[in-house]
Amino acid sequence: MTQSLELPVQEFCLEWTLTGAEDARVGIALSGQVALLDNNRFYKIDGVVYVTDGGTDVRAVGNPRISVRRNGVEKTGRQWGWEMCSARKTLGSLNTMEGYFVRTGYWAPADRAIQLSLCAENGWSRRKSYSPHVTVRMVD
Repeated sequence: MTQSLELPVQEFCLEWTLTGAEDARVGIALSGQVALLDNNRFYKIDGVVYVTDGGTDVRAVGNPRISVRRNGVEKTGRQWGWEMCSARKTLGSLNTMEGYFVRTGYWAPADRAIQLSLCAENGWSRRKSYSPHVTVRMVD
């Protein structure tokens, strides 16, 4: 990249609650911002994942590994496909310290928005569950 001029910037926030045995509940939040760089040729996602409430119930919900995934949406409605964009962190480690991540990538002229969601992997089988997604519209 030749420049690091960041315009425009859009903020996002997503909250998700994991449930477990005996009414155990843990709230997780994903927040941050998406910026377009170098005359809209690249995107940069700068975010954080953290536990909002129910930190004592981490073991009761299975202490899953949490990661962030992203998807892009083009002008025609076509999507890039979901891809992980952060490291996996156990819910227990997120309970003591937030998980920061940064992801950059190519932004094509047809691209319009980025979708973000959380993924929770449980157990040896790595059974996955996904949060609802949040759409960050970058170009009209």
